[in-house]
Amino acid sequence: MTENDIKQYDNVPVTVAAKYLDVNPQYLRIGLQRNRLPFGSAVQVSGKEDGRWSYQISPGALINWKEGKSLQDWISENKTYLKTLLEE
Repeated sequence: MTENDIKQYDNVPVTVAAKYLDVNPQYLRIGLQRNRLPFGSAVQVSGKEDGRWSYQISPGALINWKEGKSLQDWISENKTYLKTLLEE
């Protein structure tokens, strides 16, 4: 699993993210449910009897986290791009 594979997703599936980070998918699910991982979020789907969760994993944030970069590092590296987006 490479960085380019991850970039193909708008929302990285938990199983794919787990393979990319070489961790158990359950580790990611619990970490996201408890707001312990900065690259995604988890929301419990209301009205479901089985307590299902929905996950959102940002490809860019996941890559940065694996590389040890913070959100502030990413913002600094992409300042010009972000400024262009804000001006549109």
